[in-house]
Amino acid sequence: MELTQNQFAEQQKKQLMNEGAIVDALKYVKYKIAVISGKGGVGKTATTINLAAALKNAGNKVGIFDADLHGPSVPKMLGIKHEAKLNGAFWVDPVMTDSGIKALSVALFWPGDMTPVMWRGQTKSRTIRQLLSAAKWGGLDYLLIDLPPGTGDEPIAILKSIPDLDGVIVVTTPQEVATLVSSKAINASMTLGAKVIGLIENMSSYTCSCGDVAYLFGKDKGKELARMMEVPFLGSIPIDPLFSEAADTGVPVVNLHPGSLTAKAFVKIATQVSSELPVKQVPEAPPEATESKVCPGSGHHHHHHSKDSSCGCGHKHNHSNESIQIIS
Repeated sequence: MELTQNQFAEQQKKQLMNEGAIVDALKYVKYKIAVISGKGGVGKTATTINLAAALKNAGNKVGIFDADLHGPSVPKMLGIKHEAKLNGAFWVDPVMTDSGIKALSVALFWPGDMTPVMWRGQTKSRTIRQLLSAAKWGGLDYLLIDLPPGTGDEPIAILKSIPDLDGVIVVTTPQEVATLVSSKAINASMTLGAKVIGLIENMSSYTCSCGDVAYLFGKDKGKELARMMEVPFLGSIPIDPLFSEAADTGVPVVNLHPGSLTAKAFVKIATQVSSELPVKQVPEAPPEATESKVCPGSGHHHHHHSKDSSCGCGHKHNHSNESIQIIS
C-alpha cells in the first residue's frame, strides 16, 4: 500500500528524530564497530566478547550492544545475572559486568531465558533503534555491536542507523560454505557504505598436546577470502576447548585463561584493530552519577527523578520500570 504524502512526511520526521536521538546517545563513544558473520555457528559472539575484553585489558573503556534479538547470548557469555536498569521513561543504563565491560541486550528485559522473541520486519528495526537511542553508555573508547548472522533486518538497521560507524569486523570459519556466505556479508557492508576493518578466521587449527597442528576445516581459507575481497586479514583463532569452557562460565577466555593460545590471538587482533583506526576525539562525558538530561518537550535539564516526579520544568514524568516501550 502506498503512503500518502502526509504519511510519508510523518515517517520521515520520526526517522530524523530517531537518528538525532541515536547521535545524542552515542556522542561520547569514540569508536563504533559492528561485528558480523555470513552465517551462524562461526563463534561471532564469543569473538566479540573476547575482542572487547582484550581492548578493555589494554586500558580502554568498552561496551557491547547485543543486536541479536532472536538469539541474544552476550549476557550468558559475560556472566550477567541481573537486568538492565530502566532509568526513567527514556533512558536505560547498560549493565557493568565483572569483566569491566558495559553490556546491553534485549535479553536483559525479556521475561525468561526460554521465552522466544517472535518479531518480524520493521518491529525489529524499530526496537534496535529505540535501544540505541535510549542507552546511556557514557564515555567509551569502543562500542562493539554484536549483529545476528546474515544480512537481514537487524544488520541493515545497525549499519544504516549508527552515526559515524567506524566499520565492521567479519568473522568466518575455514569451511567453504562459511567463507562463501561471509563474502556476501562483506559485499553487503560495502554496499551500505560501511568500511570493512578486517576479517577474523575462527576455528582455524587445532594444536594437540604433542605439538602437532591440524587444520580440521582447511588451511588459510580466511586469508584467501580476505585477499580475494581485498580486505585486511586480522588473524586466526584456534580450536580450543578452553574457549568453549570460558563462554559457558561467563568469563572471556582472555581473562579466564590469559596464557592460552586463544587469549594471545585475541590480544594480537585487538592490538591490530586499534592500530588500524584513525586518531579521533569525542566530547568528554560528564560524570555518570551527575549526568543531566533534557526533559522531553522542553529545553530544561534535570537529574534522575523518582517515579512521577517533576523536574521543575512544569512537565510530569512517569519513571516507573514499565514506562519504556521496547517495541512501538
